[in-house]
Amino acid sequence: MKVGILGAAHMHVHSYIKELKKQGIMITGVYDRTREQAEEIAHLYQLKVSESIEELLASDCNTVFICSENSFHKELAERAFLKKKHVIVEKPMALTTKDARQMIESAVKAEVKLMVAHPVRFSTTAQELKQIIDEQALGNLVAVNASNHGKNPGGWFIEPTLSGGGALIDHTVHISDLIYYYFDLTPKSVRAFIRKTKETLKVEDTGLLQVTFTNGVIMSLDTSWNRPATYPIWGDAMVELIFEKGYLTMDGFGRKMKIYSDSLNQIEDYYYGNDMDGAMIQAFIQAIDHGLPAPVSGEAGLYTVAITEKAFLAAIQEREVNFEEEETE
Repeated sequence: MKVGILGAAHMHVHSYIKELKKQGIMITGVYDRTREQAEEIAHLYQLKVSESIEELLASDCNTVFICSENSFHKELAERAFLKKKHVIVEKPMALTTKDARQMIESAVKAEVKLMVAHPVRFSTTAQELKQIIDEQALGNLVAVNASNHGKNPGGWFIEPTLSGGGALIDHTVHISDLIYYYFDLTPKSVRAFIRKTKETLKVEDTGLLQVTFTNGVIMSLDTSWNRPATYPIWGDAMVELIFEKGYLTMDGFGRKMKIYSDSLNQIEDYYYGNDMDGAMIQAFIQAIDHGLPAPVSGEAGLYTVAITEKAFLAAIQEREVNFEEEETE
């Protein structure tokens, strides 16, 4: 694998580049629509700045990481597909199911891989939960109660023309991907509610959705950016699964120890277990270098986009939305 960084606005670009360098992967260049952003990343990691999209795609990379603002994902992916590049795109894959489907079709036509950065499924706890679920000892799934909290990331994340929306857009995808990964349930309908804690915000920072699946399973998901700046970690990815014969709970960031001490001004949290971003990148490298199936496919990305899109529509229109309704243009 040889990689080009196509868009560097997303914070995850740092962990991706670090892991790529750790694995000895050549990075041919970094491009961002804001040259200052590209220069900052290039300086931090001793990379070459590409002056244009064309220059980056003309390099000898065979794979691009798209870490731009959400609204540019599809455009950049399509440009890469035309040059026969494999694409790894930051979540959400796209802002509409129509765009997500077109990206999948373009990748197939170009005979390249399309993979989506959904890292939570690669965490140690998520992998261990997958093993337990696959044993099928607890009977059928009945309900899901989940949360994906975090801090307000600010910047372009709170500019709707760049992000597509706030907390609901940003945080529906992680838990939805776990549901796809564990159960591949088909969503039937969704109700959702969004709020702002400050009227000056252009996007929602509080979100709650309730999804009903075609097999009768129900899911409640809190997507809020409700963690203060002083919170010791990013947030949580908590899933509670209620089965016919038991109950499972998991936090994707749950392998931790707490230190209480009179010498500390606050409780210290230390996390152990694998680096989910690192594990995901390693899986992507294996898929590209050895021709393996995409570990997180375009179809997985489409699944999460569909739930997010319908949930946002339900919140805006203040009604229950069925998934059989026509896609958003």
